[in-house]
Formats: sequence, structure tokens, C-alpha cells
Amino acid sequence: MNQSELERAVARATGESRRFVRQFGFSLVDDEPKPADELTLAVDCPGCGAVCDGCNLGQGLECPRCDAVYPVSVDELYVVDNSHQPLVACA
Repeated sequence: MNQSELERAVARATGESRRFVRQFGFSLVDDEPKPADELTLAVDCPGCGAVCDGCNLGQGLECPRCDAVYPVSVDELYVVDNSHQPLVACA
């Protein structure tokens, strides 16, 4: 499927014109999942807001940016793509 076919399919499904659909910038998504080495778990530091990766749940989050230790729970973790930007390392 190319960009024109995508816009046409969305326009058909929504009942809008292709010109209207094109304004929203729909684009094709690569079906290939990212390799596991490009993904990592991260947590936001509650003190300074820095994104920290490689945190140890048992020891908590030691943020090198604000030099403090915070408890971390599993529900605070999320996956980030580390192939585009470096993350602040946590101890």
C-alpha cells in the first residue's frame, strides 16, 4: 500500500474527501517490530523529571541528575526506544 492508497482507504472509511484526510498526515507504519536491543525500561525521576534507564526495583531509583534516591514501583516503568536519544544512567 502506498500513501495515496492509504489516504483513499481512510477517506472511504470516514466518508471524508482525500484532501481533508491528507491534512491529518496519516502515514504507513513499518510492520517490523523493533529489535529488543533498541528497547529498554525507563522511569521518570520524581525529583527532576529526567528519564532514567537501567533502574533496580529492589534498590530504588538513584538519579545522578538530582543526586537523590526514590522508591520505584513496577507500574511506573515504561518502554523507551533508546536508538534515537541517550538516556540518563541510573545507579
